[in-house]
Amino acid sequence: MESKRAIQVVGLLIILSGGGAAGQSSRDDWKKGNAHDVDGKLVHSLANAPLKAKERVEIYRLLDNRTIHDSFTDAQRAEERETVMGARVGFIQLAENGGQQVLVQGPRMFCGASGNCRYLVLIRQGERLQLVLDAGGAFLLRNTSSHGFRDVATSWHMSAYEALFNVYHWDGTKYEKADCYSVNWDRDTPDRPPAIAGCHEGR
Repeated sequence: MESKRAIQVVGLLIILSGGGAAGQSSRDDWKKGNAHDVDGKLVHSLANAPLKAKERVEIYRLLDNRTIHDSFTDAQRAEERETVMGARVGFIQLAENGGQQVLVQGPRMFCGASGNCRYLVLIRQGERLQLVLDAGGAFLLRNTSSHGFRDVATSWHMSAYEALFNVYHWDGTKYEKADCYSVNWDRDTPDRPPAIAGCHEGR
């Protein structure tokens, strides 16, 4: 039973692509099986990614927030910098015009035991990078799009039996949350379809 549960949980922590009608409800995403892994996009570290110097500095500044900074003492600033520069960076096509955006996964040591990581999506605006999404969980691609950009979602692994999904749509300048829902399996009857509810439903 536990191995079956593990397989179902892994299905939540993947990037979804292909298959399904464009109008399908985002709350059906957990069902889909044809997918590819975000790891295939994150092939660089912040230290060696093909970025301009200003872009690297901007990403570093965004990542090195209070949580990370306060996790190191003054004597560990070199270790802090090494940790942040080890964040994974890749390029992903979200824009329908073929342009690529920058996808950043926060340092692994801050992802948590269940694999929930921080993700940043940035677009190039002239000589600068603009942050358009700062979210946590596993990064998911949707089949649908809004205003010329692909819809995305995050899946936050709460436990072996529960995940929280946030769905984001492009509003013309950035990603805004469009939906939030939970997926819960009954641990006593794992073959039963999970219960899906809005984040505030029944609370």
